[in-house]
Amino acid sequence: MADLFLKLLKAEKENTEKYLKFYLDSLHIPGVLHEAMYYSLSAGGKRLRPFLAIVVCEMLGKPRELIMPYACALEFVHTFSLIHDDLPALDNDDLRRGRPSCHKAFREDIAILAGDALNTDAFSILFEFGEGNLKKAGRYFAKAVGGRGMVLGQIYDCTIPESERTTEKLDFINYYKTSELFIAATAGAAAWLDADDSQINALEEFASNAGIAFQISDDILDITSTTEKLGKKVGSDAALNKVTYPTLIGIEKSRAAVVERIEKAKAALSAFDGNSWKNVLEQFADYVMDMAK
Repeated sequence: MADLFLKLLKAEKENTEKYLKFYLDSLHIPGVLHEAMYYSLSAGGKRLRPFLAIVVCEMLGKPRELIMPYACALEFVHTFSLIHDDLPALDNDDLRRGRPSCHKAFREDIAILAGDALNTDAFSILFEFGEGNLKKAGRYFAKAVGGRGMVLGQIYDCTIPESERTTEKLDFINYYKTSELFIAATAGAAAWLDADDSQINALEEFASNAGIAFQISDDILDITSTTEKLGKKVGSDAALNKVTYPTLIGIEKSRAAVVERIEKAKAALSAFDGNSWKNVLEQFADYVMDMAK
């Protein structure tokens, strides 16, 4: 069960969105660029990655104000990735979070540039508003979003030949495409807050496994859910001939793979035994597992 996790996630959403608007407005970006950035940034969503950073802050007993620039920078980057994912050259999705994708609401060129700005201005937030350990956290944050993380995962996702489509290769892709940003949201947040190495390493192991499980669950939903429930077009993976766990080994074996990854993720949290916030991360893992059902 993930009741506590879902309750807290919902409770934190409004506050996170206030911070997101504050940081975006504070950058004084003019005209249609600001409009396109805000359109996508304010499109809803669970604000999951900022929430994970907030949970880590609570686990470590640090002031909430210290984590918010980092948490919102994560959401800037995540939003950039969604804008670019939806573009015709990648996933070619016209719908995101129940309304037209950025390139449909504006134009393709504006959407590309809005994504570019969100990606870069995530670092503006860290430099201009952040008071955490930027050098220590930067290796997680920058790696997650660039050519050694999310972008690398997307490249492999776009170019993997038929002969190399195995679950082992897919784990590799999903790690870079999805886990890296979850690692930045947890281990990177802990680094931002000057946690010790054992805590950072435990969170990295947790997020690595939970992130791969999250992507497998998401791929299952692309087959089993509906456009109305997801707020985006379903069946797009099959239409684009993308390699996913369900297409390789079927839905039931994919669900078993999610369970296996979640068990590994939870085991990594033993470093936080006795910490009441550990339960929230465990319930996040349960939530990921429930997605696949």
